[in-house]
Amino acid sequence: MSKKTNQILYWVITAPIILGNLFGAYAYTSQNPQVLEGLAHLGYPGYITYILGPAKGLSALALLYPKFPRLKEWAYAGITFNVLGAGFSHLLAKDPNYPTPFIMLILTTASYVLWRRLEAAKA
Repeated sequence: MSKKTNQILYWVITAPIILGNLFGAYAYTSQNPQVLEGLAHLGYPGYITYILGPAKGLSALALLYPKFPRLKEWAYAGITFNVLGAGFSHLLAKDPNYPTPFIMLILTTASYVLWRRLEAAKA
């Protein structure tokens, strides 16, 4: 694939991740009642939103900002842990929406692979 194709694919795949994390950051830090209800259904305390909300926002910013590749790697790792935890939490709670986090995991993996290709092309 050409560099241009990789760049386009990267942003097409990464944009929903960034937007999802920005929306999640807002919903979690604003203590959205639906979020709190969903977390309670999964067995998590409401205060976890004060941890996950800022983490989601910071990860979105790290994916947007190209200057610190190590920070971006950590953001990808954090997103991966988050969606894995969410996926298994939904699965174990027998929630019918359990596939959604695993779809996000696939998108995150694809985004990371494309980003690494773009980084390698710079060198």
